[in-house]
Amino acid sequence: MNYPLFVESNHTAIYKAYRPGYPQEIYHRILEFYFNTTNIDEVNQKIPLAIDIACGSGQATVDLSSYCHRVIGVDGSENQLKQATLKDNIEYHCSNAENLTFLPPNSIDLVTVATALHWFDIEKFFEQVNRILKPNGGVLSIWGTGLPSLNNTKALEMLKTFCHNDLKGCWSDRTHLVINQYESILDKFPYQQTRIKHIIEYERELSILQFVNVIETWSPCQKYRELYGDDKLKELLKTFMDNLVKCYTESTNDINDTIDRSVVYNKMIVVKWIIHLHLMKKQ
Repeated sequence: MNYPLFVESNHTAIYKAYRPGYPQEIYHRILEFYFNTTNIDEVNQKIPLAIDIACGSGQATVDLSSYCHRVIGVDGSENQLKQATLKDNIEYHCSNAENLTFLPPNSIDLVTVATALHWFDIEKFFEQVNRILKPNGGVLSIWGTGLPSLNNTKALEMLKTFCHNDLKGCWSDRTHLVINQYESILDKFPYQQTRIKHIIEYERELSILQFVNVIETWSPCQKYRELYGDDKLKELLKTFMDNLVKCYTESTNDINDTIDRSVVYNKMIVVKWIIHLHLMKKQ
């Protein structure tokens, strides 16, 4: 992987604390596809062995462990894995997505990649997937969340301005792949004859503070910190948060009072993601 992100201990701690999880519908769709059914209620089995690539601190890995007998979480960052949640049926391994040689051929039932494919050398990764997936039914599952949306018109415009103007120059070309839901590289996916896509709408109620904390985990914020320093990033996020508060409270006043600030920053808002889930099966 040529993009060593999420490796510093301070950033991986933030990632662990604030990175949101994924809706259960993703895992239900994976199970239906793996077990060749259209009804999750008919599935009373677990997938034997799954590997979650670029698992970070285990957001998807832990969810998968409820549906699999055994899960291996793989990430290239040792600091990410130090933050990972432990469970009896999960093990973690530090390795890049393009180097899965520690796994024997034809040994894995399910390979998952949660909002991370854009950081890989895709051709090398798919070669590894084809080597480790079991034939006649091994499943590759790839999904991405894209950018969030807000149910407040002014706040949504504020978010777009923040992304396009304030973080200008901090976005890797690779991030555009996931923002566009990998549409430009779908022809590179393996097992095209079996590939299907589910579009999943996912809403969460977060406080304004929680939402800004999520944004801080983004790779362009990490890049902004590298370019301008931690204090400048905190200042940028603070200004963005205050502007969001004004959108949701329709206030034009500065937010100066400590008590009022605590209240307004904890105002709950609805955040929405559109997730494209791609499923394909090795024949």
